[in-house]
Amino acid sequence: METSAVDVKLLQVIGIQVLPDKEKRSSPKCRTVHEKVPSEKNSRFMYPDLESFKQKKKSKSGEWLAEHKESGQNFNQFLSHINRPGCHRKILYLIPLIFEEEPVPANILRSLSEYAAIFFGLPVKIGKKRNMFKDVPNRINEHTHNFQVDASAVLDKMEVPSDAFCVAGITLCDLYPKPSWNFVFGLANMSKSCGVYSLARYLSNFGSTRNTVYKPEEEKGGEATFIRRACKVMCHEIGHMYGIRHCVFFECLMNGSNHLQEADKRPSFLCPVCLNKLYYVMKFDIEERYCKMAEFWRSHGLMEEVGWLERRLTIVAGAM
Repeated sequence: METSAVDVKLLQVIGIQVLPDKEKRSSPKCRTVHEKVPSEKNSRFMYPDLESFKQKKKSKSGEWLAEHKESGQNFNQFLSHINRPGCHRKILYLIPLIFEEEPVPANILRSLSEYAAIFFGLPVKIGKKRNMFKDVPNRINEHTHNFQVDASAVLDKMEVPSDAFCVAGITLCDLYPKPSWNFVFGLANMSKSCGVYSLARYLSNFGSTRNTVYKPEEEKGGEATFIRRACKVMCHEIGHMYGIRHCVFFECLMNGSNHLQEADKRPSFLCPVCLNKLYYVMKFDIEERYCKMAEFWRSHGLMEEVGWLERRLTIVAGAM
């Protein structure tokens, strides 16, 4: 995508400016609008070249944006909704929650902890599992006939340590946000710095029994597919705790999703708009971050993610 082909309004949404450049590059010289001394290398990662990013198309019936009218959040709008870590408040806690079901397996939690540290650039601690069965309302879903708990009530009961940037509760129990809703994959409360998300509907045996059971040998794609799904929903929900709202501009990790098919279609990575938001807060080296992410995905045999990252790194390196 040449510079001239990019809508200036889209660049404003992202929060970047394209600098004068005689050469026609796929990833031209850019600068972020928020840095006094911008990093040219990091800024190039925000450029929306067609090979790496697809603008969001009109949603089909039953998909998130067809059911929820969201106007989106551009970079400037994000600036008034930021929640940032501090020097005494910088730990990201992952807490395994149980109700009636078994806890998320320890090896899955370790993988999630490793990826969260790479994705957000924060130290991560796995907390002790907590049984909240007696603490929150529950029900049997009238459609799927499985056990569910009230996610809003879970957030009300969550304990947030004084050194926590945020606490993310992880469970294999299905969730609902309020009685009128069928279910929710996850829910976050930015003001309280906590969230909860469920992996129940990411398992193929969901709905076959009252409680979902993790059986990796029964999953299409095995454990790797489950880890991909778990990482995506974790990063999506924690992204909300930074103040990043659902993305409506690109196909992006921060897109809302109404069902598993839509969630699976969602990319594993942030679009230029949402990447710039997280970069504004965390100031990480994007190239280094992408290299670590590629190592993680490769270790789990998820080569689609590795391929995207390597192509992105090549595009930006070729423009330097």
